[in-house]
Amino acid sequence: MIAERFKYTMLLASLPPHAPDLLSTTQTPVSRIQLDKRLALLDARDAEDLQRIETLLHWSHVGMGTDEEIVRKSHEMLELINDDFLKNLIRWRLELRTLVSALRKRHAGMPAPEKNTFAGFGKWPFFIARNWHEPDFGIAHLLPWLPQARELVAQNKSYELEKLLLNLVWQHCAREGSQHYFDFPAVVIYVLRWNVINRWANYNAANAIERFDQLVDAELQDFMLDFGRI
Repeated sequence: MIAERFKYTMLLASLPPHAPDLLSTTQTPVSRIQLDKRLALLDARDAEDLQRIETLLHWSHVGMGTDEEIVRKSHEMLELINDDFLKNLIRWRLELRTLVSALRKRHAGMPAPEKNTFAGFGKWPFFIARNWHEPDFGIAHLLPWLPQARELVAQNKSYELEKLLLNLVWQHCAREGSQHYFDFPAVVIYVLRWNVINRWANYNAANAIERFDQLVDAELQDFMLDFGRI
């Protein structure tokens, strides 16, 4: 155990720190090639968990199917993660994606979910389905960022929406990361923040508008491809 702790301390100490502010960041602190070389120090079980986590957050790796099928597969994969802290961290991301998907689908003119249900994660699908016609699904008091996100979706401001959501993820990872320093969850949080920086650094308004148009044209049939990297 001591050797494992020392190994992960060495791993994290070898990585340059992330900048405190996402929105002023223009590049990742280390290349993915160099990051992967450091991650080779992970033991087999932790490496498998990290692979599951990154797969869950990049839906093109999960596979195709209906919303319900993809949600089911994702729940199954989530349960394979060994660390409860990391399960909750990833579940929060999936819940965020569920809410954004609902905003986009409703904006695209999709009808209220049938049978009072909505494919997604956490407790939000119940509120989404029950309060489909309320501006913020009746939960804005629990999620202060939701009204702003709704307005940005309504105005087709995809760049600003992406900026808001990526910053939400960044800040959440920062808060959760304050509980961990030189253990495996700290490694995962570093990787997740690296992915957010990489996303932000390679993003621009033109790409956002083009991607939004493509999603609307496809009628957003697969919400898992909507903001698939958030």
